[in-house]
Amino acid sequence: MAKGKKTIIKEIKRISDDVVSVNGAEYIIIEDEKDIETAITMKITSHGNRILRFEDTKKMATIDRKRDINIVKYTILDKHRASRFRKSLERTILTQEDKKAIIANANSHIKAREIVDSYKKKDGVNYDKQSGFTTFYISEEQE
Repeated sequence: MAKGKKTIIKEIKRISDDVVSVNGAEYIIIEDEKDIETAITMKITSHGNRILRFEDTKKMATIDRKRDINIVKYTILDKHRASRFRKSLERTILTQEDKKAIIANANSHIKAREIVDSYKKKDGVNYDKQSGFTTFYISEEQE
């Protein structure tokens, strides 16, 4: 769907607290409205999210396409290569001796960023002191 294009909503139903089906496709709810099922149009934004519009023009809800995103932890043993990887995030720098592990899965970019930040930020729940030096947490969307 091209950005800026409006789509008339024929069918909308809430599947769970954070998932909604619009015209047969599943989306993750980013900014919710209590009666999201009454939306009449959907517009795509420049950064890929969708905005749901209602009869009441003051109301809006934001949704994002449901995705399958892995949060991957790379552990690079050589400090020189780790420094190069930090600058470019180029996967060709990695060798067989480096470790790669999938540590979590998310269904939207916002949730993926929250998980990655929990490992990178000092006040994060899973803070890793080596993050950014020899350990790197990266989100990778599966296709």
